[in-house]
Amino acid sequence: METTYLTKMSIGSRKGSEGERILVEQHTGSEIISRAEEVIAKEVGQDLAAYAGLEEAAIRRNVGEDTVWGYVDKFGNKVEFNEDMKLRAAIAVLRLNGHTFEATPVK
Repeated sequence: METTYLTKMSIGSRKGSEGERILVEQHTGSEIISRAEEVIAKEVGQDLAAYAGLEEAAIRRNVGEDTVWGYVDKFGNKVEFNEDMKLRAAIAVLRLNGHTFEATPVK
């Protein structure tokens, strides 16, 4: 079962400004990741892995005629970009531009 999070996010003006409003909702981890991917695709042109400190790289093996792609860290080590890493990167993306974003697991 997927974890649900209570999220607090600022909308409108930047954090601490007079026009800032805080929206409190519940979202699944997948919904948070999906929203972050939309934001960076539209505004930054990068993928979520960049916010986890990872780079996409060809892994040195082929499956049939296809090269297998995966992620490597800054040291070149192959890394599985798992859901936990994606969620942490998504939260970092949603905090861009001085906005507030918090996600607390609902128990």
